[in-house]
Amino acid sequence: MAKVSTVLKPMRQPHTRQIGLDSQCLSYLLDGIAGITEPRDALAEEKKALLRIWFYQHGTFILGETVISEVAKIRNLDRREFHQSFVRTLFLDYPVRDLAMVEARAAHFQRDHPQHDDCRILAEAEELKLDFLLTYDHDFWKRLSITCSTTKLMKPSTYWRSLGISKGASPVTVPHPTNPLSQQSWWKW
Repeated sequence: MAKVSTVLKPMRQPHTRQIGLDSQCLSYLLDGIAGITEPRDALAEEKKALLRIWFYQHGTFILGETVISEVAKIRNLDRREFHQSFVRTLFLDYPVRDLAMVEARAAHFQRDHPQHDDCRILAEAEELKLDFLLTYDHDFWKRLSITCSTTKLMKPSTYWRSLGISKGASPVTVPHPTNPLSQQSWWKW
């Protein structure tokens, strides 16, 4: 499960989609990787889909600057360090190259959605030419899913279904045997 962070430009491979995460998806994914039990709340389908995408798809997720800055603002020091340690080793993150364009696009998105950080996350994903940005923030998705032309804003469950992975397929990566999640089967497809 070794995925390494880098500062290189995303490379397009024929079989690898470029996928970004918003902050909520990042937090749940990290909680899931750390070995939480099967989710049973109103977002259970989204949470399971997110973890399955992590284990069943080639590549890794990409985090924009705003997601990284939101991690740095987590008030609980232990939780912030938990996030930062994973971000440093398991995710790809890229700096904004055209700040004026990102700010202009974020302002454009804010006409339909009042949350500046959400709008900036989408603008950064667009600048990086990500294929997809995953969120399970319903308002974010509802207001902006049809606004962006280059990056598709999508819920994890919808993206998971779009992969068409056959039930019973083998995951691309699996949790290390010392990871409590390796003893769980709920995330397996």
